[in-house]
Amino acid sequence: MQRRSFRAGALAGALALALIASGCGDSKESSEGGGGGTETTAAGGGNDALATSDCGKLEHETDVPKGGTFTDYAFLSDSGTNTSFDPGVVQTLSESQITTSLFDGLTDFDFSEKCAPELKGAVAESWEANDDATEYTFKIKDDQVFSNGEPVLPSSFKLGWERAGSAELASAYGYLIGYIKGGADLQAGDVDTLDSIVADDDAMTLTVTLESPNADFPSIVTHPFFSPIDKADAEKIGNKTGWGTAGITVGNGPFKLEKADETEVVLVPNDKWAGNVYGDTEVNLDKLVFKQTIDVETAYQAFESGEGDDAPVPSGKYQDAMAAYPQNTVEDPNMGSYYFDFGEDDPQLGGPDNVELRRAISLAIDRDELNEKVWEGTRSVSTGIVPPGIPGYKADLCEYCKTDKEAAKEHFKKWEDAGGKLTKPIRIDYNEGGSHGDVAAIIQANLKDTLGIDAELGGVAEDYFKVVAEPGGCQLCRSGWYADYPTYGNFMVDLFSKASIGGNNFGRFENADFEDLIKQAQAETDDAKRGELYNQAEEILLNDQTAAVPLVFYTGGQVFRDNVHNYDQPPLGIMVWERVAVDG
Repeated sequence: MQRRSFRAGALAGALALALIASGCGDSKESSEGGGGGTETTAAGGGNDALATSDCGKLEHETDVPKGGTFTDYAFLSDSGTNTSFDPGVVQTLSESQITTSLFDGLTDFDFSEKCAPELKGAVAESWEANDDATEYTFKIKDDQVFSNGEPVLPSSFKLGWERAGSAELASAYGYLIGYIKGGADLQAGDVDTLDSIVADDDAMTLTVTLESPNADFPSIVTHPFFSPIDKADAEKIGNKTGWGTAGITVGNGPFKLEKADETEVVLVPNDKWAGNVYGDTEVNLDKLVFKQTIDVETAYQAFESGEGDDAPVPSGKYQDAMAAYPQNTVEDPNMGSYYFDFGEDDPQLGGPDNVELRRAISLAIDRDELNEKVWEGTRSVSTGIVPPGIPGYKADLCEYCKTDKEAAKEHFKKWEDAGGKLTKPIRIDYNEGGSHGDVAAIIQANLKDTLGIDAELGGVAEDYFKVVAEPGGCQLCRSGWYADYPTYGNFMVDLFSKASIGGNNFGRFENADFEDLIKQAQAETDDAKRGELYNQAEEILLNDQTAAVPLVFYTGGQVFRDNVHNYDQPPLGIMVWERVAVDG
């Protein structure tokens, strides 16, 4: 059987650099419908850095001070959504900052060229796939150890993956195990192990048979869900999890856990770390501290009073923060999308009878007003769910991702003429503690002013992502997504597939034609054809069904002090913490 082999440092067949580059095409290409890019419609100019021909390089000073403590207020500022940084269940960008500092997976992306990420081997020395991308064999490096000194073996990955996909753990990312043959049975609790994952610790190979062809699999395993875990730690924790040491914490990454409580998480260097895909083999800091505060405003106030080394910028303070702190990531583009889901199971907004109502709502929302009032024009108004920079990105794909009050009224009247009627206010769900309440309030006013629709604010203080994932938990609910890996499927499959219902598919969207297209896309090994299939799926999602409301594409949104080095956020939003350094 012919196989395709990939060495560490080479891009797997899952991605095409040419497509990534074209996804960052210039504005002329965008306006003519070619090569990607995004048209910025925000009144304040917005951010179109990912739509230019040169996204720049990841900043990296090699001659930096060693030692010291970096205290972070930016990423754990919204304590109400923090649940666990256990690799099997981690769900937020905030907690992923910790998880990715503790664990290294088989592969990882090198973002030295921000617009052209390169997939490289991390713990994997090389990998190969069969002709139809249904079987992959990863060769594991023999110099990898956990922070407790135990070796990282192929069986460490098998153990971690089976735990992460177990019914007992009930991970929001549990559907990822479904890519592997028999994974659905594991997730359902019918089996405890998977014969389709063959770990040969003597040969140092991990062979994985998939349920169906998937050309993106080497990219997908960059997700923390597919981390290796130490056998002793697994026996201690079992198939359960929680905050801090209640979850899996013994990793093989650049840092190890020293402390985790309700106020902070403290990491220290892992002296047994083998290095990253950039070639770094040492951590600069003596200590990395993540402070947990009530909300973004509290974190920023602490920073302004002289505490910590970085902080998130609250709503309405972006321009002031940029002026006061020239060292910031406010306009650095991220491969992320800020949007709202419609609850498919909601009797007022969901289902085929309410498509015209959903279109009216999407058209009534003033995205320019949101961008100006909440983010002061620093973000780019969305033209779809999938952002620029993702291979296959198509500009202006969404027909209803614009503000058109007259069209909104027409669609609303069409819905009413067909018998549509609201019996109570629409509930706008969002997680408290950030600027999401400001966004919800503007949407509430837009719906009232344009359509005469009454809406109520449904702020959730704790466990928001669990609450809205439950049946009936989402009516019009705030969502947001930083790409776990730069593939189209990471948005379409992870957020809107039937398999992700109960996890990241908050609106519980389900559509047979959509499912067929994403299945075809995953099996397609030709990058251009795969992108076209995903485009068609996104058009069903946003145009035919209008199941979500894209608003803006993410940017960094943090400020940091002048004595900080190498604080440059890659487009996925995860910091390269091992490179960060401080003076003094």
